Amino acid sequence: MIAIEGNHDRSYYRDSISWLQYLCYQNYLTLLNPIIQDGVPQITPWQRENMLGAYIDLLDGKLRVYGLHWQGAATTHSMEGLTQSLHAIRVQEDEQGVAYRLLAMHTGIEGIVPRIQGLPTRSNFEPLREYIDYLALGHVHKPYEFDGWLYNPGSSETCSAEESSWDDRGYYYVEIDTDDPERIIDLSKKERKHHAQRIKNTRRPFLRYDMRVDALTEPNLLYARLEELCRREGPRSREQETEKHNMTPVVLINLHGTLAFDASALDQSRMEDMVRHAFQPIFVRIDNHTSDPDYLAEGEGSEHDGRDRSTWHELERHIFEELIGRDTRYLTQREEWSHVLTSLKQMALAKETPSEIAQFLRAKRASLFAPAVSE
Repeated sequence: MIAIEGNHDRSYYRDSISWLQYLCYQNYLTLLNPIIQDGVPQITPWQRENMLGAYIDLLDGKLRVYGLHWQGAATTHSMEGLTQSLHAIRVQEDEQGVAYRLLAMHTGIEGIVPRIQGLPTRSNFEPLREYIDYLALGHVHKPYEFDGWLYNPGSSETCSAEESSWDDRGYYYVEIDTDDPERIIDLSKKERKHHAQRIKNTRRPFLRYDMRVDALTEPNLLYARLEELCRREGPRSREQETEKHNMTPVVLINLHGTLAFDASALDQSRMEDMVRHAFQPIFVRIDNHTSDPDYLAEGEGSEHDGRDRSTWHELERHIFEELIGRDTRYLTQREEWSHVLTSLKQMALAKETPSEIAQFLRAKRASLFAPAVSE
């Protein structure tokens, strides 16, 4: 097994070695680690004694595997230096009988995943094409391949919700024939001396559901809709996953739409327990992507447009009333509650004690929430 270190594989500053270095010490793998001088990787054979070196030869020297670990912001500069070094030794390689060259790099291509920036562009890789037959990339978890020589199989496991939609991630099975390449190559993919087939690997299921919350006027209605989703999808997912590979899933539920009440009224633990009971997942997460009703300010020249300073206190109460009215549980008493909020603000400004403010709020809650008495 041959490996290179990625940005998450390097040892922490307090650790002496990384986990990959440890496996290399134990002779479980070959960890390619070129010596870098002035930003340029040195083309030297890998030595087990110090675990340093840029390449290892296989198949009696016909196949040469190069490796370049994570370089961060210096990646483009290192690639330029590597191209120059490969050019300088090309004649020597041919004389040694090297027929095929593979380069493994822990980096990706700019633009494959828009939020991941600062990576080399495709044009930055082109100079290497003259010297490398197969370029194996990583870092970016989304699978892609270009021009029959540049490949990234994607991540074997799902590391974020975004990746669950990239279903064809896995690994490549590569067949090489330098003597009779026409036997295996796919001309439509511009392959030259090899044929690469991406194979989807088995992985833990990652289930995503979107649930609309519009027109649900109070939390219990939202819980009922979530319960309906769980009863419908939970047994189905358990049956499907048991048939496939019997692994408990990760479940993500996204709440979308406009909430008719304050989001803080939702019981997160209760919702998660409902999902756990239905899906029996290894992990569950409920993300709230809902929005409150937009506050529509009145037009200029209106009674509460804020131009007249003498009406600012009324403008403030009006805003309180509109904000409270967004929660349908308080809609019918929004005017009364707006006066309560105004009074609470004045008490705080007057530096009344917390206990006095709390007592005032308790009394108002008791009166406003008191059941109506029929005559």
